[in-house]
Amino acid sequence: MATNPRPYWSERMGRSPRHSVLNAEQTRRLFASLWSELEAMDLFQQAFGYDCVDEGFVQGTLGPRASDRISIVLGYDDVWPFNESRIASWSDDQLFDVIEFLYDHVSKGDRIGGYLHTFNDCGWHYRKFDAEQGRSEYRGRVNEILSRVEDGFELTAGGQIMRLAPEGLEPLLLEDARNLGESNQDHVRSAIHKFRSRASSSTQRRDAVRDLADVLENIRPDVKEYLFSEDERALFEIANKFWIRHNKPGERREYDHEAWWTWLFYLYLDSISLVDHLKEKSDRLDARD
Repeated sequence: MATNPRPYWSERMGRSPRHSVLNAEQTRRLFASLWSELEAMDLFQQAFGYDCVDEGFVQGTLGPRASDRISIVLGYDDVWPFNESRIASWSDDQLFDVIEFLYDHVSKGDRIGGYLHTFNDCGWHYRKFDAEQGRSEYRGRVNEILSRVEDGFELTAGGQIMRLAPEGLEPLLLEDARNLGESNQDHVRSAIHKFRSRASSSTQRRDAVRDLADVLENIRPDVKEYLFSEDERALFEIANKFWIRHNKPGERREYDHEAWWTWLFYLYLDSISLVDHLKEKSDRLDARD
């Protein structure tokens, strides 16, 4: 199992090429190498089966022809077998679909109950598998690649490829604000999914920012109470004058939309979390009095 290397010179100096953006050719080459490595570690034996020198092909949970199952589930007839030359020709959708598909079918073999078939170096044949352990290892390795794809992505614990959150802001995507109410909470969850989805368009990301602005509007009495008045005014002024909530003449539109909308999305999400935290703290103090 690979471990994270200690930071070497160029990384400590902030110049490491390990963090450079991967182009399409590099991404597919690294994924092909990863697939070969994990397959050799038998992380896909349960799903894809294995060849035995005595028994021949022993099918896995995907059945006697994995290509047919992949075609049914993903709709592609030309992605299997997963070898370097074939992977090199994949589209982005094919690559990301296969990565998610493999997350659903990875598992780590348990050597207790399995056996090592030594004849002709046949290898380990497992009877029990741990999907959770396999997914954890697979996710960690594939995210080393996805994080370096342009814009940055990650395979989540739910098995979906999403846009990577800026460093340090990941907790905002995981914590539910307790005092929002179910309707506002649903809007926040929907906005997060809409903004982070790998397939989201620029318009959908703008809509996600607007959804968070609408939540702030819904809790505006709390925003007024717990934030400084200048901050409260700025939050809504940006939303109303920079082509977020409306589509009126005179609104500012001449700016880098993607950069600003990413900043606003996390600003609004953080503001919602902050108001919720301050309200909860105030409620606890009131309860003591």
